[in-house]
Amino acid sequence: MASFNKVILMGNLTRDPDVRSTGATGIKVARLGMAVNERRRDRNGNTQEFPVFVDVDAWDKLAELCGQHLSKGSPVLVEGRLQMDSWERDGVKHQKLKVRASTIKFLQRGESLASADRRDPAAQSDAPSFQQSAAPLDGDSDEIPF
Repeated sequence: MASFNKVILMGNLTRDPDVRSTGATGIKVARLGMAVNERRRDRNGNTQEFPVFVDVDAWDKLAELCGQHLSKGSPVLVEGRLQMDSWERDGVKHQKLKVRASTIKFLQRGESLASADRRDPAAQSDAPSFQQSAAPLDGDSDEIPF
């Protein structure tokens, strides 16, 4: 059965990026916390915002750039894939769904996706976009091209 795993999110960082190096290989990983607001109308017709909190991992050069250019409150557009993180602590197994970023676009404060797409190409340097290479960086074997 065919499957497809792609996520596109736009929101603001909830904390400064936490950039670290992996043990053996020294590859950089940035852990980002992101809030994406969902707007819904209540029974009275009033619009309310409900935040959805998402953890995002960026790897290698993308991680370094996030650490250099982003901070708490930074607006970003993230493209990536869902990934299950599993660990065991004190004999209890835990799992958490997160996003592994392939592209992160740094937006300007107050910018929407539509305005980012219409922006003058000469102004693109103000809000750069950085893309991760398609090759797995950490020995991931789940990126089989079929």
